Amino acid sequence: MTSAGLIASLATTTWLDTTPTGATLGCLLLVPQPPRSFYATPAVIEQRMRAVAKALRLGPATTPPPDIGPRLRQITPTEVALRFDGTLYCKRIPTGRPWSLLLGQGTPVALVLGLAPLSRSATPAEIDAYLDRATLHQCLLFGHTRTE
Repeated sequence: MTSAGLIASLATTTWLDTTPTGATLGCLLLVPQPPRSFYATPAVIEQRMRAVAKALRLGPATTPPPDIGPRLRQITPTEVALRFDGTLYCKRIPTGRPWSLLLGQGTPVALVLGLAPLSRSATPAEIDAYLDRATLHQCLLFGHTRTE
């Protein structure tokens, strides 16, 4: 079961991208935070993130991303909630207004979960480098979602 503390600890970032066919796609990245204790080893962090991936029904990058059903709910014009299986808790995610507007119009969202930590204060260049590294090491899990 995914705990409230684990859900709250996840760092998120959103951006808009374009599919190979030219359609707009919302992207949402979920990552763990860098460890704060001696007990949060890389193996423990990865195990926790795999539990999160299971609660979202995400798949590996080696297969087409699964449709994980509608999981996003608009809370405010610049905030959405992400729903997980097996828990009543949701993750509140700040978004840009354009991202939220497109979500409200039915734009699909690619949900990307990283198994390795990344700081909440990561710059766009650091996020790109993280995604490149995680892709190379097959440490990303994926799914497609939309609004409920």
